[in-house]
Amino acid sequence: MHAQRDGRGVGRLLGLGVAAALGLFILAACYSYAPMVGEDPAPSDEVRVRLSQAEAVRMSERTGRTIRSVEGSVLRVPADSLVLDVGWGAVYAGTVFEGRRDTLSFHRRDLLEVDRKEFSRRRTALVGAGVVALVVAAWAGISGGGDIADDPGNDDPVF
Repeated sequence: MHAQRDGRGVGRLLGLGVAAALGLFILAACYSYAPMVGEDPAPSDEVRVRLSQAEAVRMSERTGRTIRSVEGSVLRVPADSLVLDVGWGAVYAGTVFEGRRDTLSFHRRDLLEVDRKEFSRRRTALVGAGVVALVVAAWAGISGGGDIADDPGNDDPVF
């Protein structure tokens, strides 16, 4: 009857593995945007640009939805503009629902703000602490089960 207890051990390990994988996935999303003041973005930087009112209206008319800012990867940085590779909608690679990508060029006068996407140590630390707390709580809940004498698969007599 020890096989039943071994099965629970495998379940515990599987649960911890899933929690660890989820934690790594969450940690990968720990980015924030920081304003770029007095510097130009470099090609391949991930940026978010806040658009002027006139450019926001133009983009909104083009897309059919309200657009006030755009996120994308910098392709080129000519003297008077910024060229971005922008993804629209959800991306389901390899399907007919795959998101659309556009190359957009914005004149500098149409950009109110340019923010660079950066790794955030603070957000990562907070999320990491939360994941550790969840794993510890899950481990305590899993390993803190009932008394072994209450195990229906236990054939050992209890005196």
